[in-house]
Amino acid sequence: MGPQADGRGTVLQPKPELALAGDIAGVHPASPAAAERLRRALFVLHAVFFVSGFCALIYQTAWQRMLGLFGGSDTVAATIVVGAFLFGLGVGSLAGAGFADRLTRERAVTAFGLCEIGIAVCAALSPWLFHDVIPGQLQAQAGSPLSVFAIVFAALLPPTLLMGLSLPILARAVVREIEGAAARVSWLYGLNTLGAGLGALFAGLFLIGTFGYAATVYLGALLNAAVGVTSLIVASTLAEGAGAAPSPGMRGPRTDMLGRIGLSGWAGLLFASGFLIISLEIVWFRVLGIMIWTIPYAFPLILAVFLVADAIGIVAGARVLRRVAHPLPFFLRLQGMVALYALGTMLLVWALYAVPSIAGLFIPAEAGRSVAAPKLSFLVWGAIVCMVVAPPAFLLGMSFPVAQRAVQQDPAVVGRRVGIVQLANILGNTAGAVVTGLVLLHLLGTAGTLRVIGLLGLALLLCVFALGRGPGTVATAKARGGAGDLALAAALLALIVLFPANAPFWARLHDTVATDAPGGATVVEDRTGVVVIRPGGDHLWMYIAGHTQSRVPFFPIHGVLGAIGPLVHPDPRSVLVIGHALGSTPYAAALALGTRPGRHVRSIEIVTPVHEALRIHAARPDAAPVLGAILADPRIERALGDGRHAIFSDPRRWDVIEADALHSRSSHSGLLYSTEFFGQVRDRLAPGGIAVQWEATPRTVASFLAAFPWVLRVDSGQPWSVILLGSADGPIPYDREAIATRLAAVSPALEAAGWPRQTLRTFIVDVTVQAWAPGDPRPDDVNTDLFPKDEYFLNNPIDLLKRRPTTP
Repeated sequence: MGPQADGRGTVLQPKPELALAGDIAGVHPASPAAAERLRRALFVLHAVFFVSGFCALIYQTAWQRMLGLFGGSDTVAATIVVGAFLFGLGVGSLAGAGFADRLTRERAVTAFGLCEIGIAVCAALSPWLFHDVIPGQLQAQAGSPLSVFAIVFAALLPPTLLMGLSLPILARAVVREIEGAAARVSWLYGLNTLGAGLGALFAGLFLIGTFGYAATVYLGALLNAAVGVTSLIVASTLAEGAGAAPSPGMRGPRTDMLGRIGLSGWAGLLFASGFLIISLEIVWFRVLGIMIWTIPYAFPLILAVFLVADAIGIVAGARVLRRVAHPLPFFLRLQGMVALYALGTMLLVWALYAVPSIAGLFIPAEAGRSVAAPKLSFLVWGAIVCMVVAPPAFLLGMSFPVAQRAVQQDPAVVGRRVGIVQLANILGNTAGAVVTGLVLLHLLGTAGTLRVIGLLGLALLLCVFALGRGPGTVATAKARGGAGDLALAAALLALIVLFPANAPFWARLHDTVATDAPGGATVVEDRTGVVVIRPGGDHLWMYIAGHTQSRVPFFPIHGVLGAIGPLVHPDPRSVLVIGHALGSTPYAAALALGTRPGRHVRSIEIVTPVHEALRIHAARPDAAPVLGAILADPRIERALGDGRHAIFSDPRRWDVIEADALHSRSSHSGLLYSTEFFGQVRDRLAPGGIAVQWEATPRTVASFLAAFPWVLRVDSGQPWSVILLGSADGPIPYDREAIATRLAAVSPALEAAGWPRQTLRTFIVDVTVQAWAPGDPRPDDVNTDLFPKDEYFLNNPIDLLKRRPTTP
């Protein structure tokens, strides 16, 4: 999104020799010295707008994470936060359009400086407000999506409104005559977008992982404050009469470029372009994110490439404006070319996955996929992302100055026109986020959504023929469309028709084929993610968001995670499991509870196609019988949603709470490995309750110890099998003989599910147990909500082989 986060993630960069030379902004300097001072002042304004864009992307990333603690981090909640952010930007753009043109140059720059200082104040307060106050004081409102949106919107409105104001106001400051206005505004916006792209890259790859979210936001606040103060200082040098005389007269409106569609028509086209931009971003994040295994560095890499390429496109568009005689057909052709390239590259990726040597780079051996380091370096990942994202982002960037050339007809309403254009684009962004993220992906999947994007591009391209004819238009063959436009439309239509269906598309990207026949894959996708169940070797694997999360025969550790809590607890009646996948962990918990009445397991899964994929695959004739048994077990209640949000918003208490969800290196995994999360788990335990956690890293142990006064570390000596047990009420009774007796009673059912009794004894009974009590020394290298060190594993490396913490 943009910082001018208009959702395109947008911002501009001026070229000094174009924007700052000659008759700058309609001012005739009184002397060469005054002219030089003016050039320097305007150069500084462009530079600080670059910094403003840098900060805006920092805030968007951090605020979405912080507010996710209140509203949840599932797709619906994330869309609510993005929608509230964009809506605030739109309100700011609308307000800027209403009053920017009434400001003198000095007052416009002063207003911009005050906006930046206001943003800095909001940013400095945001970690306290978004992380401490809202989740802590408004917990009762977290269960209602409408309440969540209202609260999130109210929290984000002050800073986003100020961000939305900045471009119309600053545009008014640097433009005083219509000649060259589009280029000047585009340079300004391009610098802002370039700053946003570098902000996304620098924050996502370095700042957040090295210093945490709060420190990164405070740095942004400091930079915004510096931008504001600098702008206030510059304002006096731009005052009318401060060493420069006003121009003797503003040139009148130039040749009409609006054509028959008028300003409202251009606003509609910019809405459609904004919709196209965000829809493509969502698809790229899904496809490329899965290719890069949904690690936390994937999103900022993709976003940064998009924004930087977008900024370069804006600058390039500003340079060629004088050669664009007919903005409308040029703009429409750009949209068609974007859709053509986007579908073409996605089809190419799908085709290349048919080559085993290429597919093998992205699909390593299943057993290690969740934890192995990528086979490709980040430079190669960056090259792949650049190939897919950069060219269409560049073309979309060129759209902005072209639109500005068409709508900027009168110097008296420059700010208003900039605000209207920005508002239309932001509304398109918002609609694209909601419709594509919540509706199209849900109903049509990625492949169907790409077809819709292609149809939108085709419709815009065909408008060249419809809008290039009739009164009020330039009736040249080039303006009306010709053979080249027909060829482009035909190529785009061919890609739409040839693009594979959703199941074959995702099956090949998981190195298999989609079919109901034995040996084929089951593919289900909706707005929350992609799930593939596929055979591989002697196992059946479930992939969620590109990671292997479960298999049949089941992993031993999943049986241990599910069974150990009910076996250790003296009288367990209720178990909450975060994560479901194929259902191995909740099923093991249900079997360990036994058949006594009143026992139940609630399993919460954030990726909703998991249950549908399991149901479909379990109905196949070649399905493992245990999958049907899991679905038929009356003790298991399957729920959908964000597990952390459920613990936060649901007042129920549980005898055992177990987390078996994301690997610690996955994006957003820090929400389930932080001291705050473990504290929420502790508060939802019934008297005598036990929390169960797999030891992913030494920091997991430290974070767990920070939340629970009594902790046991159960170590069988087997790889990746260390279990943590926590209690808030007193020492956990780890009576091996009693545990062995309970295990023997339920062993027949567990063995039928694929967990031999001796294997479970090795992991649960024949173990080394390390205990902590209140007052025992504890390691202090922890994960927190605002500094998830394990999630950002490249910034905070640890030796996973050195897993044993200091003995108390």
